Amino acid sequence: MTMNRIINNADLVVEDMLKGWLTAHADSVVGTDNSRVVKRVRAPEAGKVGVVTGGGSGHEPAFLGYVGDGMVDAVAIGEIFSSPTAKSFLDAMRAANGGAGVACLYGNYAGDNMNVKMAMSMAEREGITVKTVVANDDVPSAPKGDEAKRRGVAGEILMWKVGAAKAAQGGSLDEVIAAAQKAIDNTRSIGIGLSACIIPAVGHANFTIENGKMEVGIGHHGEPGIDVRATVTASEMADLMLDVVLPDLPFQSGDKVAILVSGLGATPIMELYILYGEIAKRLEAKGITITFNKVGNLFTSLEMMGVTLTMMKLDDELESCLQAPCNSVGITVAGDMAVGRTYSGSVAGTTTAAAAPVATKSAAAPRTITGPSIDLSTAGDVVRDLITTVNTNRAYLSEIDGLIGDGDHGINMSKGFTGCGTRLDAMGAAANDLPKALEQLSQALMDDIGGSMGPLYGNFFLGFVTTLEPHAKLDAALFGDALAAAVANVQGMGNAQVGDKTLIDTMVPALNAFREAVANGASFADALQAMSVAAEKGKDSTKNLQARIGRSARLGARSIGVLDAGATSCCLILQSISTSLQRHLAG
Repeated sequence: MTMNRIINNADLVVEDMLKGWLTAHADSVVGTDNSRVVKRVRAPEAGKVGVVTGGGSGHEPAFLGYVGDGMVDAVAIGEIFSSPTAKSFLDAMRAANGGAGVACLYGNYAGDNMNVKMAMSMAEREGITVKTVVANDDVPSAPKGDEAKRRGVAGEILMWKVGAAKAAQGGSLDEVIAAAQKAIDNTRSIGIGLSACIIPAVGHANFTIENGKMEVGIGHHGEPGIDVRATVTASEMADLMLDVVLPDLPFQSGDKVAILVSGLGATPIMELYILYGEIAKRLEAKGITITFNKVGNLFTSLEMMGVTLTMMKLDDELESCLQAPCNSVGITVAGDMAVGRTYSGSVAGTTTAAAAPVATKSAAAPRTITGPSIDLSTAGDVVRDLITTVNTNRAYLSEIDGLIGDGDHGINMSKGFTGCGTRLDAMGAAANDLPKALEQLSQALMDDIGGSMGPLYGNFFLGFVTTLEPHAKLDAALFGDALAAAVANVQGMGNAQVGDKTLIDTMVPALNAFREAVANGASFADALQAMSVAAEKGKDSTKNLQARIGRSARLGARSIGVLDAGATSCCLILQSISTSLQRHLAG
């Protein structure tokens, strides 16, 4: 142990935390067959709209602390600061589905958007109707007029409370969605950071806030805010925060509001109440009345020192939903709850366990092999080499990611690739087949890696699987087709283009270089080498780019001068594939 932390294994903090959580709160929540999904004891309830959410760990009591009667029915849990997987979101939807549809209420992050979208598609095939509301209450993360790009932060709590109350009252799916959307549309938040936090598996902070300084507008993962300045008094902090939040909606005299003041993990409760008092005094002077409030560690960021302010403008419906009784670890409102009531809601045509149709594969037309080729049935070691490459570079990838991200890219990639290794071990001799091994890799990444990398890389390798699977031999032309399919899958999911500072800046030049080499008569091996060189150049190009998509896009010019972690891992992956295949060609 080199950190003063109360942990066992830095790579298993989420698993260990969940065991303790379920033991401590067994009266209200239970686990499911998916260890990353927790539901309330009475969920699902027949005829009641299910309410689910999900997000990364390290924000406790968010997200699982808001599961309970009158609150969320089920939650999907990700790695620290990473989105849950699509599989976990799907299992949460299943756990909450009582036949009246499911409302998925979550925050506006690239990984969550991708994984929820995939989960919704799978749920639809099972006959589960899912609709969503995406929280975007963090004012500093995007300018007014560009609200769709804003992050979801502590305002999600109010969105969950309102949507869950409407569901508990017997509202239809459309009514629950409308209430939750109204809630987030009328909510604004801002954070101030006073110190950094450390992801246990990384072992060091990936950003710094100097002693005596504060970051105004900081994100829940340590994303930079809008200003770094000398730390001021609680009174001045209240002025700073209100000056950002009040004009954005705007809030004005005569409004009734709900207020949340949340610590970020290490802030003394005493100080949160000092700030709340300053905020309440200023709102009263402006003729704004607080009718609902919560103060405490409501939505944290590990051991970060700091505070967030969340304000919701209320009407009668929102105020009634906030004051409706509920019981969860994160929030409790006293009163008689309609526990065990009979719901009559249903969604036409909805079933809870309809089997997804099984796709039939059409026979592929025979291909003419041109030039040197590789027997696909003996090339499964290409995937073993990928696992070694990613695990060897785990710390390097996390270090790069920590410069403008969470610092967990290498950790999460290693976890997914290691999971693939376990699957390959269980396959025995079948793992020697490259398409079969790649299929296990694709599934492991989508099942085991949250955030955006799970679905992106999972679908990247799925492009290889679907292209290679019908064939026995791999030549240059088939590899080019497979790589093209893989890149198209990634671009179709993330909509990134070359120049956006993403893994696409590595993938597309690598694909183009391979195709050009083959078109110019290069051998399979030489074309692979050209791909490898182009991948390196593409990765290096991201250092001088400003991020235009994904979480780091919110950093603006501050993202310049740092390699993109996804582009870097993509380069390592493509170079590993190149080296492995060249070895097969030479053998």
